[in-house]
Parts: sequence; C-alpha cells; structure tokens
Amino acid sequence: MIAGIETTQINKHGSTRDEIRRDAKSLLNRLKSIQADAAFVSEIADLLPQFPLLANERCGTWYARPSRILKPGVYFKSTDGHAGVWDFNLRRYNPHLITTIIDNGGCIIVDSTRKGKRIPDALSKTIPIWCATLNTAIRKCALQNQVKRQQQQAQVKPQEHTHEQDSGLAQHSTGSQQSDSEISLHIPSLDPERWDTRYHSLPSITSRSEHAQIAEKIDQFAEKLMRFTDLTPLTMRLKKPIRPIWLTPQSFLFKDDMPDYSDVAFFPVICLSASRVVKDGMEECDGYLYVQGSGDDEDMWSNGLTPSLFWENEEYLLENGISPEECERRAQEIVRKAKKGQLEAAQYHQNSRNTIKTSSGHDKDRSKKYGDSQIPMVFTPSMELCSEIKPSPIWIGNNASARIPNCWNNGFDMVINCAAEIQRNDLFEIAGNADLVTCLGGNGVGGVQASLCTIQKHQWEASAAVSSMATPSVVEIPKHDPQGKNFYYLHLPIAEGKKGQYQLLEMIPIAVSVVQSIYTGETSVASTLGNDMPSPKILVHCQQGMDRSVGIALALLVSCFDEETGEYCGTMPNVRQVSKEIIQRRLFQIMSHRLAARPSRATLKIINTHFMSPTEPPPAKHKHASALE
Repeated sequence: MIAGIETTQINKHGSTRDEIRRDAKSLLNRLKSIQADAAFVSEIADLLPQFPLLANERCGTWYARPSRILKPGVYFKSTDGHAGVWDFNLRRYNPHLITTIIDNGGCIIVDSTRKGKRIPDALSKTIPIWCATLNTAIRKCALQNQVKRQQQQAQVKPQEHTHEQDSGLAQHSTGSQQSDSEISLHIPSLDPERWDTRYHSLPSITSRSEHAQIAEKIDQFAEKLMRFTDLTPLTMRLKKPIRPIWLTPQSFLFKDDMPDYSDVAFFPVICLSASRVVKDGMEECDGYLYVQGSGDDEDMWSNGLTPSLFWENEEYLLENGISPEECERRAQEIVRKAKKGQLEAAQYHQNSRNTIKTSSGHDKDRSKKYGDSQIPMVFTPSMELCSEIKPSPIWIGNNASARIPNCWNNGFDMVINCAAEIQRNDLFEIAGNADLVTCLGGNGVGGVQASLCTIQKHQWEASAAVSSMATPSVVEIPKHDPQGKNFYYLHLPIAEGKKGQYQLLEMIPIAVSVVQSIYTGETSVASTLGNDMPSPKILVHCQQGMDRSVGIALALLVSCFDEETGEYCGTMPNVRQVSKEIIQRRLFQIMSHRLAARPSRATLKIINTHFMSPTEPPPAKHKHASALE
C-alpha cells in the first residue's frame, strides 16, 4: 500500500514537471520573461545615459527595443571563455567597439544566460579577456615604438637637425628631445602606474586557479593580436585602459547614487546580464511562468519571430489575458505578413526601374508604400548591407546589396552570388538572353553547376523593357558590343552549413579563375580591360553576408590581391606558399571591415584544405568538380 502511494506521488510529480517544461517552451511565457528582463535593462540604461547600449548578438538583441540599441552590436562567444579553452579569437576582435568606447567613455553590453549561471561566460570571461588583451597589446605596441624612437634619435647627430619627427609615436619635439615622462603624458600606455594590464574577473564566478591560468595567457593573446594589426593609432587615441564592470538583477545598486565613471582611471565596459537567477531556471510569476534567459537559442522557439518584430508588435502579442495559443497564432501571423511584405518590397524594388510609369491609382498606391523607385540604392560599408574590405576591391554583402541592376548602377562590376538560390531575376532568363549565360562546371546544390552571366548596360536595359511588355518575344535583345563595358554575375550554388562544405571546396577554384579572367581578359567570357579603366569592383554576397561569401572572399584575397596595396597580383604560382598565418591575416582583414562576418569553422577548414592540401582530391561523390572551362 505504501509503495503504491509513493508510486502515485512520483508519477504525479513527474507529470507536473513535464507540464512545467512544456510551459517553459511556451512562446507567451518566453516573451513575457523577455519583457520583464528588458525593463531591468532599460532601467540600467536610464541610470547610465552617457554610455551607449549594445547587444551581444544574438541573444542580447531581445532585451531592448531596437531604438535603444546602438548598431552594429558586438559578437563575443561564451565558448572563448569556457574552462580550459580560453582564447582571444581574431574572428571576434570587434574593432568597432573600441571606437565606441573611446567616443563615449565606456559602454553597456547586454546579454543573458539560461539556468545554472548568474552571468554568461561571454560577459564573465570572454569580454574580460578581450579587455586585458587589448590593454596589454596597446602597451606593448607603445613600448616597441618608444624603442624605435630612441634608436632613431641615437642615429641622428644633434647638430644635423633642429626638428625631429617620430613616425612610430607620431610625436614632434620642439628643439630638444622629450623625456619619457613628457611623452607618457600624451601616450598613457607608456606609464605602468596609469595603465592597468591586469586580467579582471569576478571571484564569485571565476575561481582563483582559473583566474591565474587565464592571466598567464594574456601576453600570448596580445602578441597574437599585434601580429595581425598595427595598434599604434590606439596608443594615441585610447587615453585610459578598458575594464569590465558587472551588473545583474541580483546586484545591490545605489540607484540614486550611481558611480561617476568619468573620474575613474579606466573606461568601463558594463557587462549587463539581463535575466534573474531562479531555481531550475523557471519561476511562477504574476500570470505567467518566468523563464531565465528566454532569449537564448532563438532558433529553438521563435519560429521566425525576430527581436524587431517582437518589439514592433509587443502590445499585440502580449495583450492582457491573451492565451498561449492565441499568442502563437498572432506570432505566426506577424511572421507571415513580414515575409510577404519583404518579398513584395524586394520584387517591386527589383522591377520598379524597369516598369513603365502609369498614372493609375494602383501604381500610386505602390509608390506610397515602397517609396520613390527612381532613388538608387545607396551602398554604405555597414553590416546590414555590404562592407568594403580595404584596401582590396572586394566588398562583402547580403542579398539586398546585390539587387540587379542597382548593384551595377552603383559601381560594382561583378557580383558573386554564393547562395544556393540564384538572384539574377528575370532579366537573364527571358527569350533572347540564353547566350549571355555560360556554365562553368562544379557540383553545387542539387547538382547545379556554377554559371557566369556576362551582360552590358544596353542589354540589361533592353531586357528590362522586354520583361515589362505583354509579348516580349517581338523585341530582339541587342547583341554584345566588343567595345562595350561588361558586367558580370557569377553564381556559385553553395548550400548553407555543413551541407555546403564540399560545394565550397569545388567553387573556390572557379571563383578564382573567373576573377583572374576578368582582370587579365584571357578568356572569351571576359572583355579586355584597358589600361585607363579602373580596377573592377567585386561584390561577394550570400543571404546574410556572414559565412559562405566570407569564405569565397577570403580565398580571393589570398589568391589574387596584394595584402599591402590591395592591387591585383594574379593567382599565386604556388599555393603551397600559403600558410595558416597568411590566411589568418586576410581573415582578420575581413573581420576588421565586415562586422557581420561570422565564418563557421567548417568554412575556414575548407579554405585551409584548398590552400594547404591542394593535391588531395575531394571525396568520391564530388570528384567531377571542374574549374573554369
């Protein structure tokens, strides 16, 4: 009897626990939890209005309204702070954050974590590693420049000059040499008493043993950073070292007497953990189940809902008394409308230049909805659209940056589409344009080959006119002009994620060969470039401009363009000369300019395989890859 009672109690408890777990996955509970955490974040941001609020992507973007968050955000991964694998990852250098800190005297970075932790590793370890590494590297750079300056002064006789310029430290003396103490007034990193290079951590989060192990690695992290970038400008601009400060909902805050960070000896990086720590990661609240770190792993629960869509529709989604089922239905409705609107806007924007204007009310309504179609797309080096990888002619962007013919009208000579979906639009598919497209081989998504379209302005303008007519077959597309300027659209059908690894490996030599042919004019698909013509401008894009396009752009930079000048230097005669350090330097070049870049490990592994194992054939099922024909 007793055993039966115990069994019943256990089963009942298990049933309740399952129900709680199901409730934790409820979209309504997640959004209400995010709303509650965002109120705390907003309160901290109001108490420290001098510091901009940045989100640690992707989780942090849920915890503040888009209008309050400074863009672009930052990208610090918790894995770089995991025990035993601590790292300063050059792919996540976040150079724009340094400028933000200098301009504002500090910043606030918001993130969150699920049950079991008070602060995510990204805030408790990764960002402190970043701060200490940067401080140490800047001081090392300043000291090296000081040594160079002293050596230069020793080589120059005093009577041979009255004015001395220090190129390393950008310091000018006025008749006599400046003392080290005088120089340190301008370069604080030279003064050890004013420049803190220590690794700072929270004793309640990081044990003393782990703290010591991380601190020992800071010097080698700093040396790694210095190998890939010149920090000399920062020795002059960064007047204080950077130091992390942690805030959580459990922190004891003097809300009416917040510290005056303008008087401290460092620039604070406020690491703000948004979520409360609750037992088992869940807690009954007023009318809902609070879930700690609800914004984490959005792919598992959001079903297409994004932070911007949530905050735009906050009241509609979280209306008083709304049921979980109704919240789900409304979220699906919002996502469906958003996707439909994006497709309509993209299609209209793509075809608007080629549509004959009419005075009908329908066209007027569309003009009001989507704006003046005659205003060309403006390309800016931002993470939302596309970014110039200086000093090379390579740009990396997302799908929106490659809309045709806007991209050509705005200065690009070549578009390389690394996505599985082709974005050429109907201009290339209508009758009469078949001869514009050349198949280049390769085994892409679904066995689709890479293809190159070569077109001239008068041809795409004629194609646009044809596509807008009811009977396009009655109009003949003008023939290719040998003396005209060519525009190129290279499609490399590469799947996302691991599925696209072998496709990427096959498409790299095709991309390199096509770019080489455009610069040299050696093949029939490329026109000969005159000496008076500027260097072709190349846009490499995928859906978001984060992974596949970064891989192809990295291969092009290593293969074809000089690291110092950015000029075309031809395909490297011996790819075995390429080392991991060269690849890392060019990757760092990309990461410094394309803030949205998030190349996966699989992508980088394929790049290393291509350059450092060129004689190893791909797996049997991918053997029939071919280069440019």
